[in-house]
This record gives sequence, structure tokens and C-alpha cells, in this order.
Amino acid sequence: MKLASRFMPEYKPQKGSNIALFIAACLFLAVLYYSPTSLAVLGGIGILAFVWSYFEQPKIDAYFAKLLEERKGLSICNFAREFNAREVDTWIIRATYEEVQKAMCTEQPIPLKSEDHLFETLKLHEDDLDLDLIEIISQRTGRSLEQYENNPYCGKVTTVRNLVLFFNCQPESNAI
Repeated sequence: MKLASRFMPEYKPQKGSNIALFIAACLFLAVLYYSPTSLAVLGGIGILAFVWSYFEQPKIDAYFAKLLEERKGLSICNFAREFNAREVDTWIIRATYEEVQKAMCTEQPIPLKSEDHLFETLKLHEDDLDLDLIEIISQRTGRSLEQYENNPYCGKVTTVRNLVLFFNCQPESNAI
């Protein structure tokens, strides 16, 4: 019998190799040595990003504060009830709920609804989904990402519900 989802293992990130770190450092130093103007360009981009976030972050904080206020009293239990527990793996429901909350750019965890749009409502970036979230949820739930292109939800993951259902259609892997 499978353990309850609250006993699901946490995500364990893979450690980067020292060789990759050394190569990246060498490339960075080579760029600085052969093209000092690139340092000025990188510095300018950094300053622009800082100034933009200084003015944009209060708007984002206000948006999430309003969303939090609207969803006061909701929890993972409400989210889980939106799925049929006989058809959808509860580990996938919990892992998706927890990891999407962690990926959002807010300090206060926002209660999720299954119909939440990942990019419009929750303000996630598509790269967050493709590069981080998919791998983390896959590892936590023990679902393989092999042959994902055969999944009926492939290319259709725009809501939290579709993300849960995408993983529910993926085969279980041997390693958890």
C-alpha cells in the first residue's frame, strides 16, 4: 500500500559537478579578459534589472496580497477535493500544490485553485515550468518524464489542474 502523500519525500537537487563549475569560471574569466566591454554591458543590464524590479515588485506584492485575501480560509484540502482521489494520485496533487506555491514570486504561500492559470494568475514564467517545476514534481512523485510527448496533456499545461493531470498520465518510474 502506498504511503499517504504527507509522507512523500522532499525534492533532493542534484549536485553540480566541480568540472562544470571550473569550465564556467574559465569561460567567464576569458570573456572578461578578451572583451572588457562585455563587463560594462553585463553591469548595465544588472542595473536595469535592479531598477525595474524596484518599481515593479510593489505591484506584484499588492497583486498577491489581494489574491491571498480573496482566498483566505482555503487550503490544500480544498484543492485536493477538486480532483477525484480514486483517479488522480494524491502524491501528484500534494507535490504540485506545494511546488507551485514555492515557485511563485511571493513570500506568503497563496492557496491554489485547480483552475488557476500558471502564467496569468500565478505569474509563473514558462521557463520555471519547463526547467524547474517539471523535474521537481517528477522526482517527488516518482513519475517518469520519458515519452512525455505521448501524454494527452503535452503542450496543454496552462492551469494547475492540467499540470496535475499531466503527471497523472505519466508512467511511474522505478526510483522515488
